[in-house]
Amino acid sequence: MYKIIDRQDLAPIVHLFKIEAPEVAKKAQPGQFVVVRIDEKGERIPLTFADWDAKAGTVTIVFQEVGATTCRLARLKAGDSIENFVGPLGVPTHINKYGTVICVGGGIGVAPITPIAEP
Repeated sequence: MYKIIDRQDLAPIVHLFKIEAPEVAKKAQPGQFVVVRIDEKGERIPLTFADWDAKAGTVTIVFQEVGATTCRLARLKAGDSIENFVGPLGVPTHINKYGTVICVGGGIGVAPITPIAEP
């Protein structure tokens, strides 16, 4: 089980969860994702890392309620747990140092390029 350490509601149907997942956090790299399953009967859904902290052993995800599973996920609170949190998955993004870089995005997809401010 993977404990939800923090939950923030960023908008009425957009949520941020910080999940305790030390093994995932220590291996995470930019461009990767996890597959989340709320419980043994739940659907598996892929979610991109919004952030991670290898030292603290946490991974941050941001998601929008768009279907049955994300609506069920949104009902969870800090202190609740998620049964499966598999990752990191996917090929990490290769980043070259060219100098100043500007990233432009919109919607929920902007979460991986947006620094999360602590409350």
